[in-house]
Amino acid sequence: MLNDEQILLKTAQLLENFDISNKKPDKLLRELDEIELEALDGILDDMKGEDLAFNGLFDGKMRKVIDFPTMDTSTELGQFGEFFKKQDFTMDWEKGMLSAERDIRNSDDLLGDLIRVDRGGQEEKKTKKIQMKIGKYFAKVAELSSKKDALYQKVFDYMAKIDYTGAEGKIDRPSRVKTKMVKAALDEKEFENYNRISTQIGLYIPNPGVAGPAGYNLADLATKMAKYWQTNAGYIKKEINKLDNEKYSIIITRHPIDVMRMSDFEKITSCHSPPSRGGGTVEYYKCAVAEAMGHGALAYVVKTEDLLYETNTSNIESAEQEIQEGEVFYDDERPESTSGVSLEPVSRTRLRQMRYYDTDTFKRWDDGTELAVPEDRVYGQAIPGLGDRITNWARENQEEAIRDMPETGEMVNLNRFWIFGGHYEDTAGASGRKLLLSTLTDIDEMHFTGDIRQNRETEDALDANAISGMEGRYRQEIEEISNHWNHRWANTHIEAELEDHGEEMGFYVNARASMQWKWGLDEFTKLPNSYPTGMHAFDSINEIWGDIFDSNDGFINSDDTKNVRIGCTINIGHPDVWSQGDGALYDPEQLRQLCAELDTEMDDKRDAFQATIEEFLKREGWMEGGEYLKLAMEIEDGDITSYEWDLETDGNYSDSYESYASYSFEYNPEAVGISYEVLVKLLESREYKMLLRANLLAAPRIEVGTEYYLDIAHYTVTQSGQEAVVQIQFKINADDPDERVGLFRDLAEGDMDDEDNLRAVFEKTLSEINGEAMSVDPIGDISEQLVGNWRRFIS
Repeated sequence: MLNDEQILLKTAQLLENFDISNKKPDKLLRELDEIELEALDGILDDMKGEDLAFNGLFDGKMRKVIDFPTMDTSTELGQFGEFFKKQDFTMDWEKGMLSAERDIRNSDDLLGDLIRVDRGGQEEKKTKKIQMKIGKYFAKVAELSSKKDALYQKVFDYMAKIDYTGAEGKIDRPSRVKTKMVKAALDEKEFENYNRISTQIGLYIPNPGVAGPAGYNLADLATKMAKYWQTNAGYIKKEINKLDNEKYSIIITRHPIDVMRMSDFEKITSCHSPPSRGGGTVEYYKCAVAEAMGHGALAYVVKTEDLLYETNTSNIESAEQEIQEGEVFYDDERPESTSGVSLEPVSRTRLRQMRYYDTDTFKRWDDGTELAVPEDRVYGQAIPGLGDRITNWARENQEEAIRDMPETGEMVNLNRFWIFGGHYEDTAGASGRKLLLSTLTDIDEMHFTGDIRQNRETEDALDANAISGMEGRYRQEIEEISNHWNHRWANTHIEAELEDHGEEMGFYVNARASMQWKWGLDEFTKLPNSYPTGMHAFDSINEIWGDIFDSNDGFINSDDTKNVRIGCTINIGHPDVWSQGDGALYDPEQLRQLCAELDTEMDDKRDAFQATIEEFLKREGWMEGGEYLKLAMEIEDGDITSYEWDLETDGNYSDSYESYASYSFEYNPEAVGISYEVLVKLLESREYKMLLRANLLAAPRIEVGTEYYLDIAHYTVTQSGQEAVVQIQFKINADDPDERVGLFRDLAEGDMDDEDNLRAVFEKTLSEINGEAMSVDPIGDISEQLVGNWRRFIS
């Protein structure tokens, strides 16, 4: 007679080949003899199609197919992309950048343009360019909106204090606020800030009426969208330009083989992967088997064109009819599909079986009402909107069951709910189950009472007694723990093996943990040697976090012609890495504890570590952008000694994206012999602005030896008393080549950081544009001789 463990293994083998029918399979994954088949007869007899979970929900079918319109504006991803279209932004998704050119003319400017056009002239547009990271954009909008909300609150309070009520009622929302109320409630400086903030928000949100749902709060909307971008940026950057509403479909299946193989795919693995895959564990695999034995369902995302091709159909409704029997997902161990269909899923999520009961006591588990409750976690490609699509489908098709859930005092009584199948829960425990049920039913958790309990009878019946002794169990556990965490981690890896040190010393777990990152070769200006640069890269991390890496092991290499790998061994003896701390492990349980702490203390901080490595490599000149990083840091710290140029940057150190250099010069119309009106016309001309840029950058371009120019970020002509003031602002950003950064630096610190030289350039430029310049060589090196020439010219 077979023991429990043998029955477990044979059950798994059976389910891998099980077809819902009344026939026993002639062939399984491996040939079984008559004695082995006899041991499985009871299991075969129990696995009837109508006894599987969700028979009613599936209309008696094994698999359902639904569409997955990823870019439809009803989906989160579709709404996210539509937002930027409605706000007239041009998107570079791959870089995570947005840009736009806004018209900043006021009403007087527009009136003047109308008059000029009516007289046969041309419009003189004033524009401002916006270019920034998506994450920074939402942060800026949220910040401005919060500041404006605070000013609105002052208006609300003031109107309440004077007991003022408008035509629409109490003044308690922005839509009811009039300009006269703002002027009355705010002091002069606050009113100036209010207008300035409103203007800035108008540049970022030019079409507020379509930015969000009715009555939205802009600060809340920006915060929500920032979080969505932070969560999904990796997928969106790579995939959004490839997506359309018909690219993917979803196969929702309760077929035992599909459920059992929930992580048995090349691109979808987890702790539930079969041990034969090298990534799973027996304990968790039992959980998958228990789910397959009639307690669960899976939702798999597949490419629609593959589904239609494999089923030889023209629509997903027809394809659904062709995938009801046999195995439909590709298995490299058994490439010949029994159904003739061979699909490779790209993502999946689970639907858990819950049941509720009308009374506190009942005779049979199957007396309850079933609910298919989607899990929150997605494995494989994290396609935004998958969870919402499955949840909406489950909610729409279980309206009656949701409506009839047991209540106690108008509260949903969770004490009458049970969850079935495998023990492992992605959204774990009573609180996790409550959250999942709340998401499915769209009922707030505050309307729930009690806890959903777990039924583990099916899985417990599969538990096998350990038969290999302590050493065998330890080795198996070490392998299972290592595989589990290595599949879970993003950048961390552990290697562990059991060593027997004899009767006196006993067993010892030898473990080595490391972290590794990958960059594209094109991100480097030159490839550094592994030593000592690899060591120094991790020294830069240790300087911040302590000696958490064995920096002597730091390495840099190229794994092929396109990628650069940088990695290092983790110092597991450091107390900030592992609280138990000397690096010694004596049993699998300590290995499990170590891995759990590596998850939070190391792998969860991988982005911060990566940013530190990148900052080091840029600072040392190995990666493009190093010169800008140095420049931004020096501006932020006040280390650049520019006497004439006002320097600023838009962030702190590595967060900075753009930096600016501004200078103002005053022209006296009487001194230059030009009327104020003519002078302003000359200064506002594009010819003057472009010539001024060329003259200001002439000496720095020669000094740096570059053909580049700098972009003008801002240019204005204003009046100050009787004088016309020209302000010009140059900008540089993190995407500019190092050569342009050098040009910016020389402008701020070189010959152009001199009052006399700057005066000479501005006066020369006006003279040239006015056609009155004396015969001088084109400006090159702004020298004392040139300054003298200009002084003589002015006199």
